Order: sequence, then C-alpha cells, then structure tokens
Amino acid sequence: MPHPTLENTPVPRYRPVEMPGWRTDVRALADGTLLLSSPPAPAVPQNGFVDFAAWWARERGTAPAFSERDAAGEWRSITWAALWTQVRAVAVALLNLGLGPQRPLMLLSGNSIEQALLLLAAEYAGVPTAPVSPAYSKAGRDFVRLKSVFDHVRPAALFVQDRAAFDAAVTAITAPGAPELPVIAVSGATDDRLAWSTLASTELTPARAAVLASARAAIQPTDTVRMLFTSGSTGAPKAVPMSYGNLKDATAYFAYLFSPLAVPQPVYLDWMPWHHTMGGVLSFGRAMVTGGSHFIDDGLPQPGRFERTLRNLQDVSPTTFSSAPAAFAMLAQALERDETLARKLFSRLVSFGYGGASLPRDVWERIQRVAARTVGERIAFRTSLGATETNGMGTYLAAPSDILGNIGVPGPGIEVKLVPLAGDDGRYEIRIRGGSIFGGYLDAPALNAGAFDDERYFRFGDAVRLADPGDPAKGLLYAGRISEDFKLMNGTWVRVGQVRLALLDRCSPLLTDAVICGHDRDYVAALAWPNVAALRRLAPELGELDTATLVRHPLVVAALAERLRAQPETGASLFIGRVLLMAEPPSIEANEIADKGYVNQAACRARRADLIEVLFEDGPAAHVACAR
Repeated sequence: MPHPTLENTPVPRYRPVEMPGWRTDVRALADGTLLLSSPPAPAVPQNGFVDFAAWWARERGTAPAFSERDAAGEWRSITWAALWTQVRAVAVALLNLGLGPQRPLMLLSGNSIEQALLLLAAEYAGVPTAPVSPAYSKAGRDFVRLKSVFDHVRPAALFVQDRAAFDAAVTAITAPGAPELPVIAVSGATDDRLAWSTLASTELTPARAAVLASARAAIQPTDTVRMLFTSGSTGAPKAVPMSYGNLKDATAYFAYLFSPLAVPQPVYLDWMPWHHTMGGVLSFGRAMVTGGSHFIDDGLPQPGRFERTLRNLQDVSPTTFSSAPAAFAMLAQALERDETLARKLFSRLVSFGYGGASLPRDVWERIQRVAARTVGERIAFRTSLGATETNGMGTYLAAPSDILGNIGVPGPGIEVKLVPLAGDDGRYEIRIRGGSIFGGYLDAPALNAGAFDDERYFRFGDAVRLADPGDPAKGLLYAGRISEDFKLMNGTWVRVGQVRLALLDRCSPLLTDAVICGHDRDYVAALAWPNVAALRRLAPELGELDTATLVRHPLVVAALAERLRAQPETGASLFIGRVLLMAEPPSIEANEIADKGYVNQAACRARRADLIEVLFEDGPAAHVACAR
C-alpha cells in the first residue's frame, strides 16, 4: 500500500542546525554557458588534518577520537591525547624505515584506528600514502587491479591489519627475484620492527624529534600527501594525487563548513572507506576538523551487512549520519518497525548526508515521517557533488530543502561552469575548478588531455539542471551521468538517472537498486535488485523463502506488475515496460558496484546480457513483471 505523503499532514519544522552561508555569483555568457562561483573560505592556521590532532589533544585530550569494534564485538577507542602521542611516534618510525616524499606507503586493508594513525603520521612526516580498496586484495582474484595500483604507487612499504589475510596479495605484487617489501602489520608481522606495537611505541627522543621537525619543515605545497584511486564505477581506477596545497584548501573548506558542529563534541558513525574520497577526505577530514568522536561502522549499505549498521546505531547516537542512498531505503524500513532505534537515532541527529546517486522521494518522506512522529521535527538531508579528482569538494547544499536532488551551489572557493547540453530538457554539463582540484592523473597524459577544458575546468561527466531556471543561485539538480544515457530504437534519448530514480520511487519499498536497459530496443525495461525484507512482508507464505525463489514468486511478480501498470502514460523514454528481479547481488569483483555503493550501469548490462535477453523476449517469462 502506498505510504501517505507529507503533503497530507501538517509539516513540522526542520531541526535547527547552525550552518554557514555564502554568496553565489552568477555570470551568463552569450553562448548560454553559466559561470557560478563562491568566495573562498577564510584561511585557517592549520595546513592539514594532522594539525587538528595537536589542537584537540590540548582541548579535549581525554575524549574519544576514533572507535571501532574489536574481535569480541566490543568498542575500543583511542583518545585525542593518545592519538597525538602515537601519531608522532609512528611518524618517526616511518622515517626510520626509510620512507619519505619519493618512497610512499601503500595501505591494503580497510578502516581501523591504526589506519587513522598511519594516515595522520604519514601526513605529518611528508610520506605519501595510497589507501587501496581491500577488495583488490581478496584471495582467489587475479589481483590485476592491485597490480595496476602498485605500478602507479611504486611503494617502499605496505600496511595491512592482518598479515596472514593479505599473504596472497603481497606475493602477487612482489616481482620475481625482487626483495620482499616491508609489510607493517597490526597482527602477524614477520619482523618485530614492522609490528604495529613497535611503531606506536617508538620513543620520541630529542634527536628523533629534530629529524621529524626537519622532515615536516621540508614539505612543499606541491608535494603529494595522498594518492587516491577513482572507484572504477566509470572505467578502470585512475591514480589521483592529492597535494599538500590541495589539502590546505580542503582544510579551510571543511573548517568553514563543519566548525559549527564542533561544540559539543560531535559523534559520527561512518562506514565510508578511507581509500575513497568521500570517506578518506570528507568524513575523515570532518572528524579531524571538528574534534569529533568517530565510530567506524563495520556495516555496509547492502542486504546482509546493513544489520551491523543498525546494531551500531543502537549504541551510537550520531550528530550527523551519512551513507549511500541505498542505505536510507533500508534505514527507513528499520525505523518504521523499531521505535527504540528511532528514538536513539533522532536523539541528537541534526542532519543526514548522502551522495553518489539521488535519493528516492518515497524514502525521504518515510524517514521524515518517523522523525516527526519521534521528535516532532524533520531532519535536513544534505548532499553535494564532488569527485576523487576534486578531493570531495564541489557543490554543497547547506540549507534544508524539500527539493530532492538539489546538490546546492559551488562551495567556498569553487568555480562551476555549466555548459548547455543538446535537447530541450534544460540540462547542462557541469565542470569545476578551484584550489582543491587535482592537477592531473598520475602517469596518464592521454587522460589528462581530456580531463580539463581549455580554461582548466575539470570535466565531471555529469549533467545538472537548475533548481530555479530564473535564479541559478537557488541550486543545481543532479541529472545523472552523461555517459549512461542511451537511445531507443526510435532515436529517443533515455535519461538513465531520471528513469532509475522514478522506478525506485514507483516500486518503493520493493527494490533497492536497478539497471536501466533498452539500448536500440523499442521500450525501456529494468533489471532490479529486491528488498528481500519488504518482499517477504507481501504475504505470509513468502516469509521463509530464499531469495532465488522469492524473486520468481507469482505474488512478487504481480506486486511489481501492479506498480508498473500504475505509471502514467508518458513518452517511451520515461515508461518502464518490464522489470526482472535478480537474486545475485551486484559484484564488486566484476566492477558492477563501487565501494561507495554506486552501481555501474554499463558493467552490469555487459555482465548480465543473458538476463537482458530474457527481459526483452517477445513472450515474456512468468517471472518478468510487465506493465502491459
């Protein structure tokens, strides 16, 4: 049954939260191009994230800085004072191991307290770091992506949480006959010098302190502090160097945006991986700038893993909670069923955050309805448009908005160019430049030639519309990736981002995500992933079925078909003719989904071409839901 909309009930206010504002300047060119810009953020004395460690060690030394669950499932933490002490100890140890500006460190494992310390210590000592997706190191893979990253980074040492778990990966990237690279490990180190306990307890003697100070003083703005790799959601991962100059810009940007959250100490629960810019720059930087208590979430926005996030939310009441849009569909369902969870979550929450894709309106309304019922207020959803290449910065929506998909205006110090796209649907290609933007991909001159236009604006590859065509300063609406769009047989363009979002809204809460199909076909159709819990609640007899049986059950197919038949009769490019549910989740290994939760439409269509043939058969199979 469709949920009542917020429009049918009195609309409560948004929970107040102090957020900075800034001016947006707009200039229209004769060819229809729009230039939007915002003044830079005020300068701050800190040059990077690690400088805030010293500050918060003095201001709230006994307060927790980072926390994670241990092997027994209990929370373990490190205070700000202990963090600052260990950062300097580990920084000295890295220099003792011979690491430096031309001898980087590559990190193979995921988020942990030790990884936080290592990233900060390396930043302090002038050692470039390259955090890598742990998925690249999984046993049983051919390690092609890991080897590609290794060749770009050329590390002088590696870091892993558990040495044994990464043995195969370490062996795969060690050239035959070459000496084995030093591998720093929290557990299972093969050399005491490389054991984490040894690094973290390194004594900071006066002589070592002098060496560390010298290394710190030698850092130049053009030096590389971090190498991040694009998620591969639109192709092979590309190496993106982040300079210390970029980091200083990011630090001022985040300090301006997030400092209002700093008192009282904010609490964060975040799963975003630190090898990705959303987690490793934005979420990590926010925790450092605000002196927060950052809980590392061991859950993921995926069926079977989101339960861990829900368990963590029973323990942790965050100040702000950010995730991929897919997570909010699962969160809405949990909040509707669990009043205790809702009271815990909304007790101190001032905002949600999402990125990577648009949020379905039905999901937004359901969460707001629970918030209003629980605390009498709505909670603002904030979003932005950034990329690895922009170090997470770009546009930002600061004020609460009822317009979903509004990604805001250029953030402080950011310039945006909007180039009109062909067609009459008001779309623009968005490009960006500013001090936080990278200088170019590593070892990729051909890519760099096409990455920027002749005015050094970075090409996102994304489309936007104006929230208010009469006033560009009212914000931009995300309109999808340009490369994902395709034409039907009749030559009509299908805007995949728009159609996908409409389908998820129409079928909510039965679907978690979808792949839009129909290139050179007569109509649009979709492969989709089920919300298993929601499907099981359709009828008692569905409650115990496994996923493979559930997605083919006549009651499930009928429920989807009913929603498809309720679509308004629109043009062929907007009308979904058929939906086929898939039991197999999207595969990280096959590049179908990125760590950040973004579904690679092209990779899914290529890998599941056989299902697309079933989807478009003249006589549809019984498990294909049809609108007509």
